[in-house]
Amino acid sequence: MKSVKVFNGLLVADLYLPGCSSLKDRRKPLRSLLQKLHNQDFSATQFGNADLHQRVFLAVSVVSGNAVKLEELLDAAERIILGSSFEMRIIQRETNTFSEY
Repeated sequence: MKSVKVFNGLLVADLYLPGCSSLKDRRKPLRSLLQKLHNQDFSATQFGNADLHQRVFLAVSVVSGNAVKLEELLDAAERIILGSSFEMRIIQRETNTFSEY
């Protein structure tokens, strides 16, 4: 019997929105970024302190049955983030493998 493997990845980003002076100013670009990620079937959410006017902490989760595809998906999510109006301060990736025999 062949083993079953599932690969999951997490992308965590610390983003900065220059010139933003209120939470209201940040709402539209954040909503747009989250919608772009959701449109590409990524699971994404803001986390952490939501009261910071110019900063957003974002988590993007990916699951795949193939390790190479997982990396491609994480790269695609990163490109979407880089293409937004936010500046990326820090981005971290973590990948894990679940294997059942």
